[in-house]
Amino acid sequence: MRELSKSQIDERLVELRNLRTLYAKARERISILETENRDLKQRIKELEEVNKDQCKRIETISFQLEQVSIKLFGKKSVFNRIVEKKEKKERDSYSYQRPIPTNITKTEPHPIKVCAHCCGVLINRRIKIFYEEDIPLPIEKVVTKHEVETGYCSNCRLQSSGYTIPSKVTILGENIKKYICVLSIVSRMSHEQIGEHLEDIFKFEISKGEIGNILCTQAIKLRPEYQALKDSVISQKATHYDETSWEVQKEEHGMYAWVATGTDNNDTVFLLGRSRGKGNISEIGIAKVAITDDYGAYKNPFEEHELCWAHPNRKLRDLAESAEFKEVNKKRILNTYEQFSSLYKRMRKIKEEISPYLKKKFKETFDKIVRSHYLDPTPLSKIKTSLFKNKEKYFTFYKYPGIPIDNNKAERALRHLIIKRKISFGSKTQRGAETTSILASVLLSLKWNNPRNWFQKFMSI
Repeated sequence: MRELSKSQIDERLVELRNLRTLYAKARERISILETENRDLKQRIKELEEVNKDQCKRIETISFQLEQVSIKLFGKKSVFNRIVEKKEKKERDSYSYQRPIPTNITKTEPHPIKVCAHCCGVLINRRIKIFYEEDIPLPIEKVVTKHEVETGYCSNCRLQSSGYTIPSKVTILGENIKKYICVLSIVSRMSHEQIGEHLEDIFKFEISKGEIGNILCTQAIKLRPEYQALKDSVISQKATHYDETSWEVQKEEHGMYAWVATGTDNNDTVFLLGRSRGKGNISEIGIAKVAITDDYGAYKNPFEEHELCWAHPNRKLRDLAESAEFKEVNKKRILNTYEQFSSLYKRMRKIKEEISPYLKKKFKETFDKIVRSHYLDPTPLSKIKTSLFKNKEKYFTFYKYPGIPIDNNKAERALRHLIIKRKISFGSKTQRGAETTSILASVLLSLKWNNPRNWFQKFMSI
């Protein structure tokens, strides 16, 4: 082996010394970089979590904003409905046939003896019948002059009269008072519209204040019928409950309207000008079996509680129709909606008692649909959580076969009131709200139970 010279040894010692120095500095730098890299990875992970959370929040807020926009401005044509409405069949204007009247007012014969064209003799003559329905116009008001004889008793010195004498010289009859109730509730007219209608058709002048007093007086007379409706509604197999807003200008108790309607018939009770608290349910009447949405006030008052399937179905549909979610989330939402909607349709078709096998199968399907997943967007996760939490209340109809699984009947009952609210903007006073509660309950119950003869029945009360 060749020996190194002293100069070479010195050079190699210098190199070794330099390498040791550089290595120490390199290790120090590498250590710093490794620490920095670890910190950056942790920061990236934190930022990803923040970004993920922000994306979820943005989707949720965007969906909420979209729902508010729809309520304010309506659903635009760009939103495609998931459930397509059936197209209406085109029908000829002459294809509709009116029902044949049963009560004939008068009969008019129209004989013919000779041909209308050439005055020839007619053969095979027979009578053809058709019916003409019309109303008598113009309708004139009836003014009755009462001549009431009075006298004083020679024994007791008290006055007697052949008819009860009112405090005013000119009064209104019962027919016009009840007709005003019909115009206000059934025809949904405001006080101003009622006054214009009576003046245009009957030449009948009446003030808004007088209309209000008439409605209040008639409501007082109908209180027994109102209480009977309350008893009828809560005594049925099950009772639907719902609420909506009802503005009262001089608000005392609240600005909401409540409704309760039974499953056996169309008896309906309204309670207007109240708060949204659960105490109002007690005033309407607490049924043994109630069908409601998942609003908190309905949570505890009832022995048995069936939650409405239509509400979560509509919420899922709105999510599926929203354009504010990413494609991946959209697929998850759409899949959940289709599964729940399919199950809801199958449940609605059930009219009789369900076999134990089907009960188990339906519950298993329900559990599968509402099972949460970490990839679910926040609005979908909230709906699933609520469905899972109240699972047993969605299957109360197992115990009571024949009761509906949705609250559509109560919502249809409120629809009439909502249209009236848009016309008259609610009530001015608490007394007006209570008056509307009684009149709407009695009149609409009569109309919905007996659509053909309700008016005659009301006039006879």
